[in-house]
Amino acid sequence: MRHTTPLVSVICLCYNHGRFVADCLESVYTQSYPNIELIIVDDASKDDSASRIHALMRSGDYFIQNCENLGICRSFNLGLARARGKYIVDLACDDILPQHSIASQVAILEQSSLQTGAVFGDAILIEENGRPIGTWYERDDEGRLLQQVPSGDVFRNVLAETPILMGTSMTRKAVFDELDGYDEELVYEDFDFLVRATRNWHYLFVDQPWMIYRQVAGSDSKQQLKKRTAHLESTWKVCRKAAALVRTEEEKAALVARLRNCLKQCFLLDYFELAEPFATLHREFRPLNTVSALILAACKLRIPGNWLYRLYLKGKS
Repeated sequence: MRHTTPLVSVICLCYNHGRFVADCLESVYTQSYPNIELIIVDDASKDDSASRIHALMRSGDYFIQNCENLGICRSFNLGLARARGKYIVDLACDDILPQHSIASQVAILEQSSLQTGAVFGDAILIEENGRPIGTWYERDDEGRLLQQVPSGDVFRNVLAETPILMGTSMTRKAVFDELDGYDEELVYEDFDFLVRATRNWHYLFVDQPWMIYRQVAGSDSKQQLKKRTAHLESTWKVCRKAAALVRTEEEKAALVARLRNCLKQCFLLDYFELAEPFATLHREFRPLNTVSALILAACKLRIPGNWLYRLYLKGKS
Protein backbone atom coordinates (compact mmCIF):
# COMPACT_ATOMS: atom_id res chain seq x y z
CA MET A 1 0.00 0.00 0.00
CA ARG A 2 1.38 3.40 -1.00
CA HIS A 3 1.04 6.09 1.66
CA THR A 4 0.61 9.78 0.99
CA THR A 5 1.50 10.68 4.58
CA PRO A 6 5.13 11.13 5.71
CA LEU A 7 6.85 8.06 7.12
CA VAL A 8 7.57 8.20 10.87
CA SER A 9 10.36 6.05 12.30
CA VAL A 10 9.78 4.98 15.90
CA ILE A 11 13.02 3.77 17.47
CA CYS A 12 12.33 1.74 20.61
CA LEU A 13 15.24 1.16 22.98
CA CYS A 14 14.99 -1.76 25.37
CA TYR A 15 17.11 -2.77 28.33
CA ASN A 16 15.55 -5.16 30.84
CA HIS A 17 12.06 -3.90 29.99
CA GLY A 18 10.51 -7.34 29.62
CA ARG A 19 7.67 -6.52 32.02
CA PHE A 20 6.64 -3.47 30.02
CA VAL A 21 7.58 -4.10 26.40
CA ALA A 22 4.16 -5.47 25.41
CA ASP A 23 2.41 -2.26 26.51
CA CYS A 24 4.98 -0.16 24.68
CA LEU A 25 4.85 -2.01 21.36
CA GLU A 26 1.07 -2.28 21.45
CA SER A 27 0.88 1.49 21.83
CA VAL A 28 2.85 1.84 18.60
CA TYR A 29 0.76 -0.75 16.75
CA THR A 30 -2.50 0.94 17.74
CA GLN A 31 -1.52 4.46 16.67
CA SER A 32 -4.16 6.21 14.59
CA TYR A 33 -1.43 7.37 12.21
CA PRO A 34 -1.06 4.96 9.25
CA ASN A 35 2.56 5.27 8.11
CA ILE A 36 4.98 4.10 10.80
CA GLU A 37 8.10 1.96 10.72
CA LEU A 38 9.13 0.37 14.01
CA ILE A 39 12.79 -0.24 14.82
CA ILE A 40 13.51 -2.04 18.10
CA VAL A 41 16.97 -2.19 19.67
CA ASP A 42 17.58 -4.49 22.62
CA ASP A 43 20.78 -3.49 24.39
CA ALA A 44 21.80 -6.96 25.62
CA SER A 45 19.01 -7.22 28.19
CA LYS A 46 19.55 -9.71 31.00
CA ASP A 47 15.85 -10.53 31.34
CA ASP A 48 13.43 -12.05 28.81
CA SER A 49 13.02 -8.83 26.81
CA ALA A 50 14.42 -10.27 23.57
CA SER A 51 12.16 -13.32 23.55
CA ARG A 52 9.12 -11.18 24.33
CA ILE A 53 10.01 -8.80 21.51
CA HIS A 54 10.34 -11.69 19.06
CA ALA A 55 6.90 -12.94 20.08
CA LEU A 56 5.30 -9.50 19.73
CA MET A 57 6.94 -8.22 16.54
CA ARG A 58 4.91 -7.76 13.39
CA SER A 59 5.84 -8.08 9.75
CA GLY A 60 7.91 -5.10 8.66
CA ASP A 61 9.39 -4.40 12.09
CA TYR A 62 13.18 -4.32 12.34
CA PHE A 63 14.88 -5.81 15.40
CA ILE A 64 18.49 -5.20 16.42
CA GLN A 65 19.73 -7.38 19.27
CA ASN A 66 23.05 -6.22 20.71
CA CYS A 67 25.45 -8.94 21.82
CA GLU A 68 26.90 -6.61 24.44
CA ASN A 69 25.58 -3.60 26.29
CA LEU A 70 26.42 -0.53 24.21
CA GLY A 71 24.48 2.13 26.11
CA ILE A 72 21.67 4.44 25.07
CA CYS A 73 23.53 6.61 22.59
CA ARG A 74 25.24 3.88 20.56
CA SER A 75 22.12 1.71 20.57
CA PHE A 76 19.92 4.54 19.35
CA ASN A 77 22.35 5.36 16.55
CA LEU A 78 22.17 1.76 15.36
CA GLY A 79 18.42 2.17 15.02
CA LEU A 80 18.79 5.61 13.46
CA ALA A 81 21.02 4.16 10.74
CA ARG A 82 18.08 1.97 9.66
CA ALA A 83 15.47 4.73 9.85
CA ARG A 84 13.88 5.91 6.59
CA GLY A 85 11.29 8.26 8.06
CA LYS A 86 10.95 12.00 7.64
CA TYR A 87 10.33 12.21 11.37
CA ILE A 88 11.88 10.34 14.31
CA VAL A 89 10.40 9.29 17.67
CA ASP A 90 12.77 8.02 20.38
CA LEU A 91 10.74 5.74 22.67
CA ALA A 92 11.93 3.71 25.65
CA CYS A 93 10.33 0.28 25.90
CA ASP A 94 8.92 0.97 29.36
CA ASP A 95 6.94 3.97 28.11
CA ILE A 96 3.71 4.26 26.13
CA LEU A 97 2.45 6.45 23.29
CA PRO A 98 -1.14 7.76 23.51
CA GLN A 99 -3.15 6.62 20.49
CA HIS A 100 -3.20 9.90 18.57
CA SER A 101 0.19 11.31 19.53
CA ILE A 102 2.01 10.58 16.27
CA ALA A 103 -0.86 11.84 14.12
CA SER A 104 -1.01 15.08 16.12
CA GLN A 105 2.73 15.63 15.96
CA VAL A 106 2.97 15.01 12.21
CA ALA A 107 0.08 17.38 11.52
CA ILE A 108 1.80 20.16 13.45
CA LEU A 109 5.24 19.63 11.94
CA GLU A 110 3.83 19.51 8.42
CA GLN A 111 2.31 22.95 8.99
CA SER A 112 5.35 24.43 10.76
CA SER A 113 8.25 26.35 9.28
CA LEU A 114 11.31 24.38 8.25
CA GLN A 115 13.19 26.03 11.11
CA THR A 116 11.04 24.03 13.53
CA GLY A 117 13.16 20.98 14.16
CA ALA A 118 10.84 19.27 16.62
CA VAL A 119 7.59 19.44 18.53
CA PHE A 120 7.29 18.37 22.15
CA GLY A 121 4.57 18.17 24.75
CA ASP A 122 3.69 16.97 28.22
CA ALA A 123 3.79 13.46 29.64
CA ILE A 124 1.44 11.55 31.91
CA LEU A 125 3.43 9.99 34.75
CA ILE A 126 2.56 6.48 35.90
CA GLU A 127 3.92 4.07 38.48
CA GLU A 128 5.31 0.67 37.51
CA ASN A 129 1.83 -0.84 37.81
CA GLY A 130 0.34 1.77 35.49
CA ARG A 131 -1.34 3.94 38.12
CA PRO A 132 -1.35 7.63 37.04
CA ILE A 133 0.48 9.91 39.46
CA GLY A 134 0.59 13.26 37.68
CA THR A 135 2.15 15.03 34.72
CA TRP A 136 5.68 16.07 33.79
CA TYR A 137 4.83 19.78 33.93
CA GLU A 138 3.10 21.10 37.03
CA ARG A 139 -0.65 21.67 36.69
CA ASP A 140 -3.48 22.85 38.92
CA ASP A 141 -6.57 20.82 39.80
CA GLU A 142 -8.24 21.97 36.58
CA GLY A 143 -5.34 20.72 34.48
CA ARG A 144 -3.97 24.17 33.68
CA LEU A 145 -0.22 24.61 33.44
CA LEU A 146 1.38 26.24 36.47
CA GLN A 147 4.57 27.08 34.61
CA GLN A 148 5.45 28.75 31.36
CA VAL A 149 6.97 26.11 29.11
CA PRO A 150 9.49 27.60 26.66
CA SER A 151 8.77 27.25 22.95
CA GLY A 152 10.51 28.25 19.74
CA ASP A 153 14.09 29.40 20.31
CA VAL A 154 14.74 27.45 23.52
CA PHE A 155 18.56 27.24 23.40
CA ARG A 156 18.98 29.48 26.44
CA ASN A 157 16.39 27.49 28.40
CA VAL A 158 18.08 24.19 27.57
CA LEU A 159 21.44 25.54 28.72
CA ALA A 160 20.02 26.38 32.14
CA GLU A 161 17.82 23.41 32.99
CA THR A 162 16.79 21.11 30.08
CA PRO A 163 13.01 21.79 30.23
CA ILE A 164 12.12 19.23 27.53
CA LEU A 165 11.32 15.56 28.11
CA MET A 166 12.80 14.00 24.96
CA GLY A 167 10.34 11.12 24.86
CA THR A 168 7.46 13.54 24.22
CA SER A 169 9.10 14.92 21.10
CA MET A 170 8.97 14.17 17.40
CA THR A 171 12.04 15.40 15.55
CA ARG A 172 12.80 15.93 11.90
CA LYS A 173 15.30 13.35 10.70
CA ALA A 174 17.14 16.27 9.11
CA VAL A 175 18.11 17.39 12.62
CA PHE A 176 19.59 14.00 13.47
CA ASP A 177 21.39 13.90 10.12
CA GLU A 178 22.89 17.35 10.69
CA LEU A 179 24.15 16.38 14.16
CA ASP A 180 25.18 12.78 13.33
CA GLY A 181 22.76 11.40 15.91
CA TYR A 182 23.64 11.06 19.57
CA ASP A 183 27.19 11.51 20.86
CA GLU A 184 28.38 7.97 21.57
CA GLU A 185 31.01 9.18 24.04
CA LEU A 186 28.25 10.09 26.50
CA VAL A 187 26.20 7.91 28.84
CA TYR A 188 23.00 9.91 28.36
CA GLU A 189 21.61 11.75 25.39
CA ASP A 190 19.11 14.50 26.07
CA PHE A 191 21.16 17.46 27.36
CA ASP A 192 23.82 17.14 24.67
CA PHE A 193 21.44 16.57 21.78
CA LEU A 194 19.15 19.40 22.83
CA VAL A 195 22.05 21.84 23.23
CA ARG A 196 23.31 21.07 19.75
CA ALA A 197 19.86 20.90 18.14
CA THR A 198 18.36 24.04 19.64
CA ARG A 199 21.33 26.17 18.64
CA ASN A 200 20.03 26.14 15.05
CA TRP A 201 16.51 24.67 15.26
CA HIS A 202 13.32 25.73 17.01
CA TYR A 203 11.46 23.37 19.36
CA LEU A 204 7.72 23.98 19.44
CA PHE A 205 5.77 23.19 22.63
CA VAL A 206 2.17 21.99 22.27
CA ASP A 207 0.10 21.52 25.41
CA GLN A 208 -0.86 17.89 24.81
CA PRO A 209 0.22 14.66 26.56
CA TRP A 210 2.32 12.88 23.95
CA MET A 211 3.84 10.19 26.12
CA ILE A 212 2.96 8.08 29.13
CA TYR A 213 6.14 8.02 31.18
CA ARG A 214 6.62 5.08 33.51
CA GLN A 215 8.59 5.84 36.66
CA VAL A 216 10.36 2.60 37.43
CA ALA A 217 11.74 2.13 40.94
CA GLY A 218 15.45 2.84 41.08
CA SER A 219 18.24 0.54 42.11
CA ASP A 220 19.98 0.79 45.48
CA SER A 221 21.72 3.98 46.52
CA LYS A 222 25.22 2.78 45.58
CA GLN A 223 24.09 1.99 42.04
CA GLN A 224 22.27 5.31 41.76
CA LEU A 225 25.40 7.11 42.95
CA LYS A 226 27.52 5.35 40.31
CA LYS A 227 25.00 6.23 37.60
CA ARG A 228 24.73 9.88 38.63
CA THR A 229 28.53 10.18 38.77
CA ALA A 230 28.80 8.88 35.20
CA HIS A 231 26.08 11.34 34.17
CA LEU A 232 28.02 14.20 35.72
CA GLU A 233 31.09 13.26 33.67
CA SER A 234 28.98 13.42 30.52
CA THR A 235 27.46 16.71 31.63
CA TRP A 236 30.96 18.18 31.92
CA LYS A 237 31.69 17.20 28.31
CA VAL A 238 28.43 18.78 27.15
CA CYS A 239 29.08 22.00 29.07
CA ARG A 240 32.39 22.36 27.26
CA LYS A 241 30.56 22.01 23.94
CA ALA A 242 27.95 24.52 25.07
CA ALA A 243 30.63 27.04 26.00
CA ALA A 244 31.70 27.13 22.36
CA LEU A 245 28.12 27.74 21.20
CA VAL A 246 26.96 30.58 23.44
CA ARG A 247 26.77 34.03 21.83
CA THR A 248 24.73 36.45 23.93
CA GLU A 249 25.05 37.58 27.53
CA GLU A 250 21.72 35.89 28.28
CA GLU A 251 23.04 32.58 26.95
CA LYS A 252 26.24 32.93 28.96
CA ALA A 253 24.18 33.58 32.11
CA ALA A 254 22.10 30.47 31.42
CA LEU A 255 25.22 28.32 31.08
CA VAL A 256 26.58 29.79 34.30
CA ALA A 257 23.37 28.73 36.06
CA ARG A 258 23.95 25.19 34.81
CA LEU A 259 27.59 25.24 35.93
CA ARG A 260 26.61 26.39 39.42
CA ASN A 261 24.22 23.48 39.71
CA CYS A 262 26.94 21.10 38.49
CA LEU A 263 29.26 22.37 41.22
CA LYS A 264 26.58 21.48 43.77
CA GLN A 265 26.35 18.01 42.22
CA CYS A 266 30.11 17.54 42.58
CA PHE A 267 29.74 18.19 46.31
CA LEU A 268 26.63 16.04 46.77
CA LEU A 269 28.15 13.12 44.86
CA ASP A 270 31.59 13.48 46.48
CA TYR A 271 32.99 13.85 42.97
CA PHE A 272 35.59 16.37 44.12
CA GLU A 273 37.95 16.05 41.14
CA LEU A 274 35.39 17.47 38.72
CA ALA A 275 34.63 20.58 40.78
CA GLU A 276 37.65 22.60 39.63
CA PRO A 277 37.02 21.98 35.90
CA PHE A 278 33.41 23.17 36.32
CA ALA A 279 34.62 26.19 38.29
CA THR A 280 37.26 27.04 35.69
CA LEU A 281 34.68 26.99 32.92
CA HIS A 282 32.37 29.10 35.10
CA ARG A 283 35.10 31.74 35.51
CA GLU A 284 35.39 32.09 31.73
CA PHE A 285 31.98 33.78 31.83
CA ARG A 286 31.43 35.04 35.38
CA PRO A 287 33.36 35.10 38.69
CA LEU A 288 32.19 32.52 41.20
CA ASN A 289 29.51 33.81 43.55
CA THR A 290 29.82 33.26 47.28
CA VAL A 291 27.88 29.99 47.36
CA SER A 292 29.80 28.47 44.45
CA ALA A 293 33.12 29.56 45.96
CA LEU A 294 32.22 27.88 49.26
CA ILE A 295 31.17 24.70 47.46
CA LEU A 296 34.44 24.65 45.53
CA ALA A 297 36.39 25.13 48.76
CA ALA A 298 34.51 22.23 50.36
CA CYS A 299 35.33 20.04 47.37
CA LYS A 300 39.02 20.99 47.53
CA LEU A 301 39.02 20.04 51.21
CA ARG A 302 37.16 16.83 50.27
CA ILE A 303 34.43 17.47 52.82
CA PRO A 304 31.82 14.72 52.29
CA GLY A 305 28.47 15.92 51.02
CA ASN A 306 27.03 12.65 49.83
CA TRP A 307 25.24 12.03 53.11
CA LEU A 308 22.95 14.91 52.15
CA TYR A 309 22.22 13.24 48.83
CA ARG A 310 21.48 9.91 50.52
CA LEU A 311 19.18 11.70 52.94
CA TYR A 312 17.39 13.25 49.96
CA LEU A 313 16.96 9.83 48.31
CA LYS A 314 15.64 8.37 51.54
CA GLY A 315 13.08 11.16 51.76
CA LYS A 316 11.86 10.40 48.23
CA SER A 317 11.44 6.67 48.87
